[in-house]
Amino acid sequence: MLRYVARRLLLTIPLLVGISLLSFLAIHMAPGGPISVAADLNPKATAEYRERMVRYYGLDQPIHVQYGRWLGRMATLDFGESFAPDGRQVSEKIRERIPVTLTINILSMGLIFLVAIPLGIYSAVRKDSWFDRISTVTVFTGFAVPTFWLALLLMILFGVKLGWLPISGLVSLEHDSLPLAGKAWDRARHLVLPVLLAGFGGLAGMSRYMRSNMLEVIRQDYIAAAKAKGLVERQVVFRHAMRNALLPVITILGLSVPDLLGGAVIFETIFAIPGMGQLFYQGVMSRDVPLIMGILVIGAFLTLIGNLLADVGYALADPRIRAG
Repeated sequence: MLRYVARRLLLTIPLLVGISLLSFLAIHMAPGGPISVAADLNPKATAEYRERMVRYYGLDQPIHVQYGRWLGRMATLDFGESFAPDGRQVSEKIRERIPVTLTINILSMGLIFLVAIPLGIYSAVRKDSWFDRISTVTVFTGFAVPTFWLALLLMILFGVKLGWLPISGLVSLEHDSLPLAGKAWDRARHLVLPVLLAGFGGLAGMSRYMRSNMLEVIRQDYIAAAKAKGLVERQVVFRHAMRNALLPVITILGLSVPDLLGGAVIFETIFAIPGMGQLFYQGVMSRDVPLIMGILVIGAFLTLIGNLLADVGYALADPRIRAG
């Protein structure tokens, strides 16, 4: 197992280089650029100013030279300086946004698995019951409802009409003057709506995945044999059936790793949350190549690590894969 993990980690290096090369080419093929975006908004920008900015950022060099310089900095984990007017290091910008996005996505993912897995299991065990029918209608309704529209409705209800929850930012204006418990409560109130909305779509999908997997497993012969031995239903479901039904869910969990830092542009824009999704959107709109490449490389690396974790989870859950 350790040799397999080490080999997979070594393979991530050429894969990351290939992904970064394709991303770099795609960004430079897009219309516009950081100079045109900045100069178009400045009525005093002259042709000489544009040429000076092009030389300053090294955009006058051939694209393979630009990529080689960027790749050389990446080898030392240096994402370079942002093309934004502040000129800050990309790593500093990302480091500021990671805790916010990580907190929201971990909480929403925990909510999804804590609710969706038991819901899917119970719906499969009680197939065609009233609970199963009601949960199915509710889940498909959740698929159909646009999340951004639901977010606006919840903001109007709980933020404007009832005044129970804040609708923007992470803290209130008086946050610094509150005691420690008050600060924790203030931050928790700001996270309620973003976490619920971030987990809403995943909750619907995960519960259906779990239900379909569980229905397939409980039809197997070994489940019938376990029941024939006189085992109680709880033991058959949670000890024998659920473990095999979780295998496809492990794959989904592994593919969800990049989302932990990817952020959600819609949620972070609606709730004015300074996270990774909002930062990536700002970088794309301003053609900030170092910032875009830094976030893309982090996302690609997390995707590869997520696939590796899914394979390792498969081996831990299924002895047949571990033996093979």
